[in-house]
Amino acid sequence: LLKAGMQVVVIDPLDVWWGLRASADGEGPGLPVVVLGGAHGDLPLDATTGALIADLVVEEGISVVLSLRHLSKSDQRRFVTDLAERLYHRKGEDRYRQPMHLVIDEADAFVPQKVYAGQERMVGAIDDIVRRGRASGIGVTLITQRAAVISKDVLTQTEVLVALRTISPQDRKAVEAWIEAHDAEGRRHEFMESLASLPVGTAWFWSPGWLDIFKRVQIRRRETFDSSATPKVGETPRTPRQMASIDLERVRERLQAVMERVGRDDPKELRRRIAELERQLAARPAPQPVVERVEVPVLDPSVVDKLREVVEQLRGPVEALNTAFAALTDAATRLERAGTKPAVKPTTRPASLPSAPRPAPEPAPAQNGAVSLRAGERRMLATLARRHPLRLTRAQLGTLSGLTPSGGTFNTYLGVLKRHGFVTEGADGLLEITPAGFAHLGADVPPAPSEPAEVLEMWRGALRAGERRMLDELVAVYPRSLTRAELGEKTGIVHTGGTFGTYLGVLRRNGLIEVDGERVRASATLFM
Repeated sequence: LLKAGMQVVVIDPLDVWWGLRASADGEGPGLPVVVLGGAHGDLPLDATTGALIADLVVEEGISVVLSLRHLSKSDQRRFVTDLAERLYHRKGEDRYRQPMHLVIDEADAFVPQKVYAGQERMVGAIDDIVRRGRASGIGVTLITQRAAVISKDVLTQTEVLVALRTISPQDRKAVEAWIEAHDAEGRRHEFMESLASLPVGTAWFWSPGWLDIFKRVQIRRRETFDSSATPKVGETPRTPRQMASIDLERVRERLQAVMERVGRDDPKELRRRIAELERQLAARPAPQPVVERVEVPVLDPSVVDKLREVVEQLRGPVEALNTAFAALTDAATRLERAGTKPAVKPTTRPASLPSAPRPAPEPAPAQNGAVSLRAGERRMLATLARRHPLRLTRAQLGTLSGLTPSGGTFNTYLGVLKRHGFVTEGADGLLEITPAGFAHLGADVPPAPSEPAEVLEMWRGALRAGERRMLDELVAVYPRSLTRAELGEKTGIVHTGGTFGTYLGVLRRNGLIEVDGERVRASATLFM
């Protein structure tokens, strides 16, 4: 199905399906499926995210293996219940009624014959998908070693029976229940007589009403990595040689977008889920970058020294003016709180200072082609160039570049830029582009914002809608401040809620606002 382009979703309680991603012999890369959860997952999976994962697979159309081995049985049932309910309803929407095949391994754990208290929702959700999901484009494969303990209401609905050797009398009786409902040609005797003695790897395929098949089939060995192989004494376990290429960064971004959207509807529950997923993502080791030898163009040392001298000459006056202006606006605010108008109050924002001269990009020498930056790395470098001579914190660089500052991708990209000598990080943690970084950008050096309005617009383009609204309201009353309650009322965001606090934290970490207890004010640096 995966080779044919069909979307496949696998519920895997034993963490044995991840081998689909890997090649068995190194000849091929495996199949394009994202593994969520388990010991070999591409991304973590939490028991509370069943509905979110359903939204992701429906909206993105990706194939996934949902490995649940790391979850307790109760957490597995909670995840599958939420997933199945949301999957059934979302696939019923007209725009998402595309073919999808759902594989449920160890199906007796999720749609058992005997339903205990608390399992009713889960069994009902699976029953809906099996019996009514076809109209929404959902096909289902149920896999079990114990046909006797799977729900007969569901079992009798299946249209293709694939049966390997079955010895237990109870399980044989359960299969006979299916035969009674489907055998119109009297094949029961031949089937049941051979069922207990089938060789390993041989299966009956029986579909009397749909495919018109009644045939014994020898199953070939799998082409992808056999991650479910039983370990044998004295035998060295095989390891996968090549994994299929997956755009995991896009999956992370789409999962984050789904969480943010759903979080607006259920802030309390989703904030807890998002925090847990972010913790798990942060705990995963960052991918190891490929180390390569590169030749970095070297500028004339005298030119570099002269440029640094000019930058240092300008940095002192700019910082002094920033400090003086901040002190003046602080004094004005304190006088306003005391009910006294200041004798002298700034009515206009200070004129923009000219940026320090940038190093003129030299023509890139031929060997510069050896340095090949990814799109995200080049975006980070251009962001630093645009803000030069100002230095940025990691939070500011990540926000302006559209990356999560605490994520592994950001740290990987920053490490590449530092190794190439394109970026330096001072002892104070501030980041700055180097002359070599300017030279690498060449003619692509972006113009620096020269007016406060341009600086503000640059930040607005990097913020989410709620964060932009908060910043706009604070800029509109600058240099005055607003209370949290006033800011929440103006932006339509509950000021005691988690979303308000999250947005406020993003603005604060990026140096865009100043928070003094209950009062919030736009930062003076926006107007310098």
